Amino acid sequence: MIFGSIRARLLALGAGLTAAALFAAWAVLSLLLAGFVERRLDAELAAVARAVMASAEWDETSGFIVTPGPADPRFEAPRSGWFWQVAEAEGGKVLARSPSLLGADLSPGGATGPRGEPLKPHSEAFTTPGEDRSLIVTVTLPQAEAQTELAQIRAPLALALTVLGVALVAAQVLAVKAGLADLSRFSRVVANLRDGRAGGLPSAQVAELAPLASELERLIAARAAQTERARALAADLAHALKTPLAVLANRVGPEDAALIARMDAMIRWHLKRARAADASLDPAARADPELVLEDLALVLLPEAERRGVRLEIAAEGAPLFRGDGEDLAEILGALAENAVQWAQSKVQITAFGRQGLLAVEIVDDGPGIAPEDRTRLLRRGARLDEAAPRQGSGHGLGLAIAADRVAAYGGRLELDTAREGGLLARVILPSAPR
Repeated sequence: MIFGSIRARLLALGAGLTAAALFAAWAVLSLLLAGFVERRLDAELAAVARAVMASAEWDETSGFIVTPGPADPRFEAPRSGWFWQVAEAEGGKVLARSPSLLGADLSPGGATGPRGEPLKPHSEAFTTPGEDRSLIVTVTLPQAEAQTELAQIRAPLALALTVLGVALVAAQVLAVKAGLADLSRFSRVVANLRDGRAGGLPSAQVAELAPLASELERLIAARAAQTERARALAADLAHALKTPLAVLANRVGPEDAALIARMDAMIRWHLKRARAADASLDPAARADPELVLEDLALVLLPEAERRGVRLEIAAEGAPLFRGDGEDLAEILGALAENAVQWAQSKVQITAFGRQGLLAVEIVDDGPGIAPEDRTRLLRRGARLDEAAPRQGSGHGLGLAIAADRVAAYGGRLELDTAREGGLLARVILPSAPR
C-alpha cells in the first residue's frame, strides 16, 4: 500500500501541493497577462483612432475625407477584421471607412463585423476643426486575434511552470530522502544492536528521534529486568523443591522412584527454560558451531562406541550462531543424544549456512518417529512411551527442551524422515558472519 510509507506520503503531499500552487500561479499570471494584452490592444486601437481623427477633415468639394488613412496594411486587407469607420454621432451616417470593409458598415458599437464575426472595438467622439458636427470614430480588430495572442503567451508560461514543477518535485525527492536518512541510520543502529554489532543505542542525532531512542532504551532495560526477575523466581522455586525431592527419593520405594526422577527432570527443564527466556537478550553473544559439535562429540563418543554407532560430524565453513554457546550445546546435545540412543549404526551431524541462517541436521538410521507423533512429541514434556511401549518410544523431554530453546531464538525445529529411514532433526537458528 503506497500510503503506508512515510516517504510516499510526503512525496504525494508535496507533489500535490506543488501542482496546486503552480496551477494557481498559472491562473493568476494568465489573468494578469490577459489584462496586459487587453491594455496593449486597446492602446493600439486608440492610436489608430487618433491617427484617423488627425487625418479627418471636411473638403469643400469632396465632402468628408480621411487623408492619409492609417498606414497599417491590415486595414487594407479585405474582411480582415481590422476596420475603421467614421460616422455621425446623430443618425449614424457613415462618412468614411477603411478599405478592408469593402463598402460595408460596422454594427452599432462595432462589436461585430459585416459578416457577424466578433470584433474588439474602440470608439471615440470628436469634431473636426471649423466644424461643430459631432463624429464617432470606431476602430476594431478580430477578437480571435486577441485570443490567439493570449494563447501564445500562456503556452510558454505553462511549459515554464511545468519544468519548474518537475524541478521542485525532484528537489522534494532529494529533500525527503535527506530528511529520512536519519531514520534509516537509526534503523541500522537498532539492527546492529540486535545483531550484537553495537553495545547500546547512541544518542539520536535529530530531535525527532530522541524520544524514540529514549523509549527503546527504557523498553530494553525493562525487558531485561523482567526476564531476570522471572529467571530468579524460577531458580528459587526449583532450588526450593530440590531438597524435598531428595528427601522423598530416600523415603519412597522403588515403585515411586520413576515418578520422583520425572519430577526432578521437569524441574531441571523449567530451569533451562527460564535461562532460555532471555537467551537472545545478549546481542553480542556468538558461538562457533564447529567447536560446539567437537565438544559434543567428546561427550557422546563413549555411549556411541558402547552401542557400536559411528558418529560423523561436518561443520566446516558453517556461519556462527548468534547466541549463547551453552544454549547451542543444549539444543544440539538433546537431539544428538536421542540420535545416538536410537541409531543402529550411524549418526551424522552437519552444520551449514542456509539463506542467511545457521542450519544443523542430525540424522540417524534408527526406527524414526511416526509423522502423526512428531508434533505432539515437541510439546512440553510429551513422550511417546507414556501410554504404551512402541517404536521410537523414549524420545520426549530432550526434544521438547530443544524445541523450546530453539523457539526462544526465533528459530524452528523440524522433524522428518531421513533417507536411511531413521529420524532427521533439522534446526534453523539465527546466524552471524564470521
